[in-house]
Amino acid sequence: MSQALTHGATAGQFPALPVLKTGDPYDETAMRTVVSHQVSPPDPLLTGEYRAALVDRLRRNALMDRLTAELVNLVPSADGVLIGLVGENGLVRLVHTSGALQGLVGANVDPACSLSGLCMEAGSVLRCDDVTTDTRVDRAIMDKIEMASLVVVPLVRDGRTFGVAGMLAAAKHAFSDHDVATCQAVSGILAGIISSSADIARIAGFLGPDQPFRPDGDGGDLACPDSIARFASRVLSPGTTLQVEVRHRIHKVLTLHRFATVFQPIVTLRDLRLAGVEALSRFPGPPAQPPDRWFADAAAVGLGVQLEVAAIEDALGALRHLPDGVTLAVNAGPDAVASPELRSVIARHDASRMVIELTEHAPVVDYPVMRTAVGTLRQLGARLSVDDTGAGFASLTHIVHLAPELIKLDRWIVAGIDGDPVRRALVTALVGFAHELGAEVVGEGIETQAELDVLRHLGVDYGQGFLLARPAPLDSLISALDGLGG
Repeated sequence: MSQALTHGATAGQFPALPVLKTGDPYDETAMRTVVSHQVSPPDPLLTGEYRAALVDRLRRNALMDRLTAELVNLVPSADGVLIGLVGENGLVRLVHTSGALQGLVGANVDPACSLSGLCMEAGSVLRCDDVTTDTRVDRAIMDKIEMASLVVVPLVRDGRTFGVAGMLAAAKHAFSDHDVATCQAVSGILAGIISSSADIARIAGFLGPDQPFRPDGDGGDLACPDSIARFASRVLSPGTTLQVEVRHRIHKVLTLHRFATVFQPIVTLRDLRLAGVEALSRFPGPPAQPPDRWFADAAAVGLGVQLEVAAIEDALGALRHLPDGVTLAVNAGPDAVASPELRSVIARHDASRMVIELTEHAPVVDYPVMRTAVGTLRQLGARLSVDDTGAGFASLTHIVHLAPELIKLDRWIVAGIDGDPVRRALVTALVGFAHELGAEVVGEGIETQAELDVLRHLGVDYGQGFLLARPAPLDSLISALDGLGG
């Protein structure tokens, strides 16, 4: 492997390295022969502004995962595979590993004193059968990662060596000549995948959210770089293009605040007095799609929490306009609830008037962590509501683990409850369960007087729906408060 396997080694030039004669990898005379280093300078696509994107792409490249995993299956004696690229500092950076070597991603290998460097210089496969007797490798490093033999293969792009692929094993003399030939054959496939990933990373950089927004044109200038980049990326990697375009769109929504907030009243069913309002986001598009799709798109490109928190912060501006005693409910998924960003936003407002509605668009992965996050919000004064209760098992699990102050019945339970004894029995059970826990119940999606009358009779505390009021901008809501008894 290497005399220097480090995280953050300094840059250095390739020195002259001993090159082994073809077919005689252990000839001591050849090992002492010094020749000028022949490894090509780093490929421009693997350096500069696109390198970080490439390294991230390779680290989570599903095709690379499958290929390296299958390589271990193809050569059963191998315990792990590594892929390293030559960086601008002359070091070989490990960008993808599998098997027993997974923890080495991000490490740097100094080619000046490694089998990897000899491999890249010679341009051919090299094998070490026993690290205890082969002076080309660092015994201490190999002992540290508990590997005793290895095969390294140069990765070549357009005749230029830009990296190395290696297979390692804990046993001595683990690799046969057939294994070496297999590594040589697969190296071409690996090189192709890495090369295409570099090109796609470059193209994706053209479309990234950090690029300045181009004004919407008339579509007549096909030769502009942005159009060419989109064309090439759609051909090479449609999934990448779609993801970049979605991220670009969400980033624009966040940057230009391209969303609005409407509010729907929540009333006491006993006397129809205004108890609170729920804030709901609206996105003008394009594309024309419901709000939950916008939040799902944001989550898919890693901007879900940012969009949710931005929507909540926008909604909280309404608190100062609402009558005293009227609460404001905002929707947040598990990641947002646990985020420091949401805590910071909540802390800047009167949290005693806030209800955090935990949505079901994403699962709660760690309930102890979620309980801690909810506890912090409660210390600030906020209350928790579990949304969509009855729509699935997850909402009941939330109730058991998080003990919310409010339980919100899903619309499908409320719809037609006046003519369905099964729905009435379910609501009766949920109301009894909630009240036993000290929680209150909100019936959502009330659209008929008959539904409202049944919910009131069954002991549901609050109601919300088109029968009572449709979502509306804040100024319209304020004007209508008198009609709701506010």
